[in-house]
Amino acid sequence: MNDDRLQLLLQRYFDQLLTTDERGELSLMLLASARARDEFWELARWNALIRQWGEAEWGRRDAEKMTLRALPAPPAPPAPPAQPAPQKSKVIAMPRPSAWRWPIAAAAAAALALFLIRPAVLSWQRNRADHGLSARVAVLTHTADAVWSEGGDSRQSGESLAPGWLRLKSGAVQIEFSRGARVVLEGPAELQLLTDNKAFLKSGKLRAQVPEPAHGFTVQTSEFRVVDYGTEFGCYLPVAGAPQVHVFNGLVGLQAAQGAERQLRQNQAVQIERTALKDIPARRDQFLSDEELARREHAGVRGRLAAWRATSQTLSEHPSALLHLDFEGDRGWARSIPNRAWRAVPEAPASMVGGKFTDGRWPGKGAVEFNRPEDRLRLNLPGGYESMSLVAWVRVDSLPDRPQSLVMADGLSTGDVQWYLTRWGELGFGVHIGKNGDPTGWRFHHTAPLITNETLGSWVCLASVYEGSTDTVTQYLNGQPVGSAQLGVRTLLQLETFEIGNWALRSSEQQRAGVVPRAVGDSARNFHGSIDELAVFSAPLSGEEIRRIHDRGQVNETDRRAELTTASAQ
Repeated sequence: MNDDRLQLLLQRYFDQLLTTDERGELSLMLLASARARDEFWELARWNALIRQWGEAEWGRRDAEKMTLRALPAPPAPPAPPAQPAPQKSKVIAMPRPSAWRWPIAAAAAAALALFLIRPAVLSWQRNRADHGLSARVAVLTHTADAVWSEGGDSRQSGESLAPGWLRLKSGAVQIEFSRGARVVLEGPAELQLLTDNKAFLKSGKLRAQVPEPAHGFTVQTSEFRVVDYGTEFGCYLPVAGAPQVHVFNGLVGLQAAQGAERQLRQNQAVQIERTALKDIPARRDQFLSDEELARREHAGVRGRLAAWRATSQTLSEHPSALLHLDFEGDRGWARSIPNRAWRAVPEAPASMVGGKFTDGRWPGKGAVEFNRPEDRLRLNLPGGYESMSLVAWVRVDSLPDRPQSLVMADGLSTGDVQWYLTRWGELGFGVHIGKNGDPTGWRFHHTAPLITNETLGSWVCLASVYEGSTDTVTQYLNGQPVGSAQLGVRTLLQLETFEIGNWALRSSEQQRAGVVPRAVGDSARNFHGSIDELAVFSAPLSGEEIRRIHDRGQVNETDRRAELTTASAQ
């Protein structure tokens, strides 16, 4: 028995990555070796212990958050036996399993054992994901000319926000807290989100509207604290100078750092001096309103969309362009999407099956949304290619307990390409090197997890480049390389008939491969999210070309301005 192979199969089983044939191979190992069965059950016990500890720990944390009696922390499970680390950025070779045949009853018993703890593992994984999402306290709903400070995280409209800092160099953003308070923050500013109804303003200008369900919304600073009682107010904390509080509607409670306290009503404002609160006129016009923010955002979006349209044509005209879908054009009754690549056949657009048109990176930018198991784009791209590059702008809305297809060839032919996201949010690129119809013999490369709870709902640029001369695949996130490896392919790559956002084996190949029908069990691959641009090239794009594609289509204004500055300097 090959110990390394056993450990790999066990790891893939508990990571929910086994193929049908690998399950059979693992079953044979377990039937043949008592030591293999002992190792399986040892790992099973550790997974169960970790799940039990995790449920108890999250329950205790929830109780603390709800100000219930805190339960004692559950004892942490002891460290499990050492196992080989998952090969996140390695090539996974999948050889043909043994052709031995065992009695049906024994195989069924082994298969049953393999699935005994699967529901427990899945439940633990879902609990962890749910708690990760529940940590969000606000949503960044709008931005206008937002430039984020260097060293800080760039943010996008629609992004969920966890407790932490927002550092805005210039421009303005709108933040909606989970309890209902709505804040417009003007840069330069630094704001720390504390809870779903409280924030710390280090510097800058803030205007808040607080509906009744969010009464008690609090803005804390180093100079004062404002507690809302159902109102609209503004805070100004300059880097140099006296801070100010303005009340436009309702009532707030103000407590200064030196101990002075006061209630401020509609059209009252104060400047906070070292030893006193000085009355000043309340000035609405000094604080950006929701309406003005929306006007600025709309103007900025139109500018970015126009700039993208001017540069998008370069992808269509690239010498190696095979496919370029920009999802622009008629969004009415049209159920096909033209291929803009210069050498595309006009009569061969991408056909929509299910799916629906929606807005992409910016309002007015076209995209297709995928949600149901039936949603997909189908098209044909004949030919074999020594090298291939795939680039797409995508918004991932969820990470179900299965892979999600980006681009996948229909069949199981030699050279077929698969491009997808794993259930862990890793970017995967695979090439089939086995004989036609053989479900084994794939060569895969997976990155570390790129799509996480923090990036769900945000637009990202994904790319994979396979260079045939070096047999190397390099993968990218937002223009930056995130993984590379040699695959051992040595065959021409192809797509032929393929799908975007889904995957379906032809029925004859399903029978040969022994897989269940599409959209059932392990063969479901439908994407959950939106795609608003996708391109395939017959040449290996350079890292600089990938970075340029990202920068020209960047959602965030910071990077677009940086690119324009660089271009003008050249």
